[in-house]
Amino acid sequence: MALRTQIEIEAPIDRVWGVMSDLPNWGNFNSFLKVDPLPPGPLKPGQPLDVSFQPPGAKSATKMKPQVVAFEPGSKELRWRGKLFNTDWFFVGEHFFQLKEVGPAKTLLLHGEDFKGCLVPLLGGLLKDTEKGFADFNQGLKRAAEGKK
Repeated sequence: MALRTQIEIEAPIDRVWGVMSDLPNWGNFNSFLKVDPLPPGPLKPGQPLDVSFQPPGAKSATKMKPQVVAFEPGSKELRWRGKLFNTDWFFVGEHFFQLKEVGPAKTLLLHGEDFKGCLVPLLGGLLKDTEKGFADFNQGLKRAAEGKK
């Protein structure tokens, strides 16, 4: 199963990357997804993250500790992978953010997640709420990169 969202941002790609790659400050522009590198500092593949996400309507946040799969300033991509019970069989999610330059001051954000495992078919309702959370995150990133409140 896969979730896919996108949004066009009226800002240069380097500005959008600057906001997007500053993970500890994500809470300043969205309430859905908060991420901190462990340990704090520059990201690199294999590095664990402290992630909490709270889909719209959820009473509390879900916490997990995925690992960075890609952090590519050149290609403007951030990707992490998390799983439950340390096995690929039960549940695996690979979350990604990709930026594409579509004009001198225009950037396309592609934001999604691929889910695998035997638990995935049971998560239909939660995944719909998660997709709404992705869209809310995208709007917040857009406002922050465009310098709007």
